[in-house]
Amino acid sequence: MKNLFLICCCFAIVSAFAQDSKQATMEKRARDLHRIMGLNDKEQWKKFMKENYTKSLLERPVKSSVKTTEKETASSTNTASTADNLEEKLKNFERLHNDFGKSKIVSLKPVNDKIEMILENTSGNKGNFSITFENSKPYLIDGIRVEIEQR
Repeated sequence: MKNLFLICCCFAIVSAFAQDSKQATMEKRARDLHRIMGLNDKEQWKKFMKENYTKSLLERPVKSSVKTTEKETASSTNTASTADNLEEKLKNFERLHNDFGKSKIVSLKPVNDKIEMILENTSGNKGNFSITFENSKPYLIDGIRVEIEQR
C-alpha cells in the first residue's frame, strides 16, 4: 500500500513538473516573439520562425484578414494566400514589427495549449495575440492570431 501511495505521489509530481515546463516554454516563446518583433532585422525574424514555428505552420499558406468597421459603414475583409509561404510570413512579421515593434506586454497568460498575450504600442493601440502551440515537446508555435484594437 505504501508503494502504491509513493508511486502516485511521484506521478503527480512528475505531471506537475511537466505541465510547468510546458507552460514555461510556451511563455518563453511568446516573450521571444515580442522581443524579435522589436528588431529591425529580417534575418533574425526568419531565424526565429525556423527555430520556433512547427513545420506545419512554416508550410501553411498565409491567410490574413483585415476587417475595418467605421461608424455606420460596412466592414470589409481581404484574404491573401501565396505559394512562397516564408516570404509572406516575413511580410506579416514586418507588419507586426511596424505596429508593435515598440510595444510593451500588458498581459501574458496561458490558456490550455495557447498563450493569450496583449501588447500595447506607443500610440495606445492594443494587439491581442492568441498563440497556439503543438501538444508535445518542444512545444513549437503552431499558429498566431492577432486582433488589433485601435484607439
